[in-house]
Amino acid sequence: MRLAVSTFDLANTITSGQFFRFQKVGEWYYCHERDKCFKVCQQESALFFEGVDESHITRLFGLTKQQEKSIELLKQDPTLIPLINKYKGLRVMQRDPWETLVSFQCSIMSNIPKIRKNMELLAQAFGKEIVVDGQKRHAFPNPGDINDLSKIKACATGFRARYIHAANRMVTDAFFEKLKKKKYEEAHEKLMDLPGVAEKVADCICLFALGKTEAFPVDVWIERVMQELYFNEERVKHDHMREFAKERWGKNAGYAQQYLYHWVRNKQKGID
Repeated sequence: MRLAVSTFDLANTITSGQFFRFQKVGEWYYCHERDKCFKVCQQESALFFEGVDESHITRLFGLTKQQEKSIELLKQDPTLIPLINKYKGLRVMQRDPWETLVSFQCSIMSNIPKIRKNMELLAQAFGKEIVVDGQKRHAFPNPGDINDLSKIKACATGFRARYIHAANRMVTDAFFEKLKKKKYEEAHEKLMDLPGVAEKVADCICLFALGKTEAFPVDVWIERVMQELYFNEERVKHDHMREFAKERWGKNAGYAQQYLYHWVRNKQKGID
């Protein structure tokens, strides 16, 4: 199938630290989200995809006019203009909440290659096998199915294994659907009742899966870039950074965070 996209960059979006289960084969990205396995590629202003319908692609990659308008509003902040221009088409995705929870539990004191490894091993250990283009792949297990602590530990999750095992018993898909209907502050508080979910992880789930665009996840990368661009290299507490983001960008703070995060990581890697 084909979808016209005038202001979207698939490569930057999919590699910007908000999505972990994908593999690039030639021009195609093979993507896994819960029980879905599909492939997608971009040729200029067109997306081509197989395995899911257009509504799934639109939701997952944040292909809405509202997000376009919100990103344009961020240009009122002159500091963000070069970042937005450089990564034009970067979007905040809207992922499956359960898989998002587990992926960011895996992110605690970790890095993106390790998170990707953890998520793939968990899918292999607990998920159903799917065959795509003749290749064996795995769906991500449902809530309640990641139920063997020793097998979770065998997925190289370390101390995070007990968080995943406990959360697996505590949440359902209905739990996340209720959170989507709550205000950001209440959803954030409820998430922090879960094992291994502190401020940053709760904000990641709010932003990337629950549509709470005011969420502003602060990790070491955001700490670094905020100090550089907004606090004159002064060390600032994470709570203060979140409050600053709320006052400066309001409901669009999450979009600002994604541009800041992607820019500083690429700068560190020497890509910028």
